[in-house]
Amino acid sequence: MFQTGQKGRQMFRWCARIAVVGGGVGAVVGGGVGVVGGLSGCSRLMHTSGVRLESFENGSVLVPRVVSSGYTATDRSTADLYLSDIPLGDLNRAESFDDLVGTIVRIRMFVAPKPGKTPIEPTASTATIQAAVLSRGEIGLYGGGAFMLLSGKPGDRTFGGSVRGGSVRLLSSTPGFADRLGASRFTAGITIPHDEAAAAILSHVFEQAARAARGRANASGR
Repeated sequence: MFQTGQKGRQMFRWCARIAVVGGGVGAVVGGGVGVVGGLSGCSRLMHTSGVRLESFENGSVLVPRVVSSGYTATDRSTADLYLSDIPLGDLNRAESFDDLVGTIVRIRMFVAPKPGKTPIEPTASTATIQAAVLSRGEIGLYGGGAFMLLSGKPGDRTFGGSVRGGSVRLLSSTPGFADRLGASRFTAGITIPHDEAAAAILSHVFEQAARAARGRANASGR
């Protein structure tokens, strides 16, 4: 069962200009170094050019180094893509959110852009974006929309693309979470595997985190 706790508070520290993205960790940039990613683990990622959240308000940046990913598709126009800087093994073993530090991103593509039928421009919206930031018992849930320019089709062995024109803001959080980003720009370049097993683990933890952030903690067991 996932539970929130008081063991940890938001652990962002800030760094002046650089994002530490090597060595299996993610980092927040803004004024002291803050590691918010997972440690070493087996990667399910195929290829990526990164996920980035950059604050409109203060310039701080969250750059998770993705080590776990998978997507599912219900048809050829819709897909749920999951990415995280927390290794799948850590997510699968965690007994509570006190055990986890990192970010889980869900990109839900609800329409495949088609020339002449849907707008093909960064100001259009073809996907919803949500990011759950986990910090040892504290959780912040960010959300918004974006345009996704596709590489491949839902159902392919690998699928992804570039996410442009995205904007997110904090939707809800546990009481001790400190929002260091505020309203932020979201961009990503991704190609991830059609891995339903990995997606199921990521989806489960993400949904439990979202429930906790919305005030429905101690959600259903694993």
